Order: sequence, then structure tokens, then C-alpha cells
Amino acid sequence: MTPAPALHIDPDSFEHKFAMTCGHRYHYVEEGDPKGEPLLLVHGFPDIWYGWRHQIKYLANLGYRVIVPDCLGYGQTDSPMELEKYGLKSLCTQLAGLLDSLNISKVTLIGHDWGGATVWRFGLYYPNRVHGIISICTPYNPPATRYRSLEEIVKLVPEFEYQLEFADPATAAKLDRKPHKMLLNVLSQGNMHEKDYEYIIDQYKLSGFRGPLNYYKTTRVNFEDEVGLRKNIDLPCWLIQAMGDPYLRPHLAKKMKEHMPQLKVTEIDAGHFVMTEKPDEVNAALKTCLEDLALRRSKASL
Repeated sequence: MTPAPALHIDPDSFEHKFAMTCGHRYHYVEEGDPKGEPLLLVHGFPDIWYGWRHQIKYLANLGYRVIVPDCLGYGQTDSPMELEKYGLKSLCTQLAGLLDSLNISKVTLIGHDWGGATVWRFGLYYPNRVHGIISICTPYNPPATRYRSLEEIVKLVPEFEYQLEFADPATAAKLDRKPHKMLLNVLSQGNMHEKDYEYIIDQYKLSGFRGPLNYYKTTRVNFEDEVGLRKNIDLPCWLIQAMGDPYLRPHLAKKMKEHMPQLKVTEIDAGHFVMTEKPDEVNAALKTCLEDLALRRSKASL
């Protein structure tokens, strides 16, 4: 079946805001009821906040307070030089600080790609601030008991071979010279309008690929931060699997339930950029997941 033509959503139709957290200026979009249940949507690579464009207004129309930042190093958010700032522990601390600035004590987190890795770690570092977690595509991997380099990880998970190039110090400058080439190639796996590309390319021109690619260089940073950290996440949570994802293949999630007793899983027949490829199906799945998380929370409080 031929996919429907991509629907362009004007980035200026969203409410753009800025906040300081941990000494960094974060750009974020906020939509929905200010008194509604807060949702924090965390994007991955090479998306920016705009990767959630089809979900933001849908969730806002359901009555949620939807907060969607440009993650550290992306778009209009600061892009510091220090590599340790891009470690998952640091990113979680920054997001907790963002919530503090918005007077939000507890939140439901939704992540994709690196954003999925981040929201799982948020559940480890800040479990008392979490109503529930939904990860799209990204499985949970518990903290490692011994250090493995990225090269070793790629031998175990060949699907991650592309990460070696992203971690190469020379790659950022190479991509900065022709940002449109890489972004068109990767994001075309979803369903994109020409104006979507134009906006994302313009946002990458603000601070380039150095910050986004730093995430792929944090293998040792994350290991050292997580020494002694518990492995289990005993929180209501969902994994939305994209069954055609060539990077985060469904089989990578097969052991998740060993560490997540409250995990539920649903599937969508789509590739990695499922939020733009199948936005209606993702929105329906998110609605189901959020309603289930609320029901489980209600039962737990009885």
C-alpha cells in the first residue's frame, strides 16, 4: 500500500519556550492543558523536538500537558563541549532540573532512540519522580557489570556497526559540510514533507553535529556513572516495538522482562522512524499505553 502523502505541520504553530537547567539553556515546546498530567517526550538521533510533531498536538488535545525539549546538543538547546555532559546520568539530571523549573514533581516519560535510553535511565536515577515510562523502539539494557568498548558491543550487536562512524571524531565536521545529505538519507526512512527537512536542516545549522554525535562517544562515561547502580526498574512501563526497525531490532528486547516486572509490550509494523511513518498508529498506541498507566497507578493507590 502506498503511504499517504506527508502532512507538514508548521513548527511556528507550537509554543516555544526556554529554561535553564544545570547551567544549560534548554529550548522546549509546550502544548496542552497547563493543569493536565505532564508528559515529557524525549527524542533521539538525528531528530530534534520536531520528531514528535505528529504526537504533540494529539496528546495535548487529549488533555495532557506535553513538554518536548531539544535534547542537549541539538537545535536551540545549548551544546557544551564536555563529553561527560552527554552521559545518561547527566542528561537525566538535566531533565529533572527542567521539570523543577516547570514545578513538575512527577511525570510520565516517552522516549525514542537515544530518548528511549534516556527515559529508562531516568527510571533508575529518579524513580520517585516517575508515573510511568513508554519507550518507542529502544529496549532497556541494565547497567553493565564490566566495561565493554563500543567496538566490543558492535561485535555482540552487529546492527550497531553504524555507531562506530558516528563515534569517530572526524565525522561531525564531515557531516557539517553537507548536513542535508545525511539528514535526507536517514529521515527519509519515515514519512517526511519537504518543509520538514528544511526546518530540521536549518536547526542543525545552529550548532552542527558535534553535540548529537557526542551521545555515541559516552560508552565509558555511562559505564563509570553506573557502577553499583541497581538493574531493575519496578515501575509501570511500556515498550512500543517497531517490527521493521533495522537498528533496534525487536529481538534485542527479549530479556527486558527479567528486569522490569511491570513491563507491557505492543507492536507496530513500521521502521525505526515510526512516529512519522505511522503517526496514527503510534498515537493510538500511546493513548492505550497512557490510559493503562493511569489505570495501574489508580489501582496501586487503593
